[in-house]
Amino acid sequence: MAEPITVRPAGAHDVPAIQRIYNREILEGVATLDEWPWTDARRRAWMETYRDELVIVAQGDETVIGFAYLSPMQKFGFRFTREVTVYIDPDHHRTGVGRQLVEAVIEGARERRMHVLIARITSENTASIGLFESLGFERTALRRQFGYKFGRWHDIVEMQLTLQSPEEFEALVTPGFRVSVVTTPEEMADALSVRRAVFIEEQRIDEDEEIDRYDADPATVTDAVHVLGRLDGRPVATARLLLDQPHGEYPHIGRVAVLQSERGRYWGVGIMEALHEEARRRGHAGCTLAAQEYAVGFYAKLGYVARGEVFLDAGIEHRWMDIEFDETEGGTT
Repeated sequence: MAEPITVRPAGAHDVPAIQRIYNREILEGVATLDEWPWTDARRRAWMETYRDELVIVAQGDETVIGFAYLSPMQKFGFRFTREVTVYIDPDHHRTGVGRQLVEAVIEGARERRMHVLIARITSENTASIGLFESLGFERTALRRQFGYKFGRWHDIVEMQLTLQSPEEFEALVTPGFRVSVVTTPEEMADALSVRRAVFIEEQRIDEDEEIDRYDADPATVTDAVHVLGRLDGRPVATARLLLDQPHGEYPHIGRVAVLQSERGRYWGVGIMEALHEEARRRGHAGCTLAAQEYAVGFYAKLGYVARGEVFLDAGIEHRWMDIEFDETEGGTT
């Protein structure tokens, strides 16, 4: 009788199993062209970096026997594209585990409003190529002698799955997301509801640390600007701009929050662009912010540059980052 398989989100407790599968492939296979096994510390840091991405495992009767994840692209223009990566314990190859994982990844990508999935597979891995083809992926390129491992060159097959037509995609990503400046107590309450969900409930920050004088009735606060993002009328994202410049010469962006269910879409960028515009409108040449360490890459794609050492705020690692506006283009550098 076939072993029952459960596909579920990966957690920190899955690190040993993921390490066992991946490091074995490093030492014995060519599904990855890594040649040095990962340390547990590196994997835990990877899990933290990918916590807003899709990372799943296939759970057998007693242990994890495979895992899969989506990787973001480096450039911001590729934000609706993800790379699919799947690894299976060799003892469970050709048992259907890989299909279950890839199907779950495709479904997860659709839920996250991704548009294109890509996969890169060594050409000799014909079983994986066949699996992806059976699920709708098309071969788009053959990279000859693209990698080197075990004393020989390896060709890489690139494959792609487009999840919607351009028209369908536009309907998915722009169905009524609007950003506005908070001007009423009711709008402030909606903004705080997002922050409570992200910082207090999800990240376990004390409410006394999270809510401060800048979060009072907007009519009474003159040194802060809050923006609120709504999706079809529902509050899903928020952030604020402190105009009294408590950190350096630029106004300080903070409390950037997007509901967990809405991450991986465009909402965080929309919130940031709104605050940049508010800063420009008030004559400021840039902005500064304290980025949680896992989000440094997100802000870097918007043009922010890190400075200084990592520091703790509410027990969470942060880095200071700055952006200088390019006024000649009416945008950011």
